[in-house]
Amino acid sequence: MSATKARKTITGATAQRILNRVFEQAVADGKAVFVAVVDGTGALIGLLAHEDAPAICRKIAQDKAWTAFASRRKTSAWKAYVMSSPEEERHLMLSQPGYIAASGGSPIIIDGMVAGAVGVSGAGQQEDEDLADIGAAIASAAV
Repeated sequence: MSATKARKTITGATAQRILNRVFEQAVADGKAVFVAVVDGTGALIGLLAHEDAPAICRKIAQDKAWTAFASRRKTSAWKAYVMSSPEEERHLMLSQPGYIAASGGSPIIIDGMVAGAVGVSGAGQQEDEDLADIGAAIASAAV
């Protein structure tokens, strides 16, 4: 039995491509957003904001990226899970730092492992999720 396990993580160059593509799509859609990207350890490696995006969206985008990374699922699925849980459990899940029950985060899955995640905030939860999906697809296609 091995004492270690290989991990996958996106590169800084991939994070930059994700940020640029998602930002360009948001602008084309007339949306002012924050885009956050975390790597395969959950650490923030990129953040890009439209100048008109509300300041609160900075932390929300980061929390969406973290939640997608940590839960290993889209944040819409995490949100559904949390909201369907008993109130006591829901409170525990939502009181953990960095976790958020809001759509707009997508994990980046490479060879079955979470290699990072994208979080978007500012366009509305469904639109945020659509944008995050665009970003996650960029990394998955780059393999």
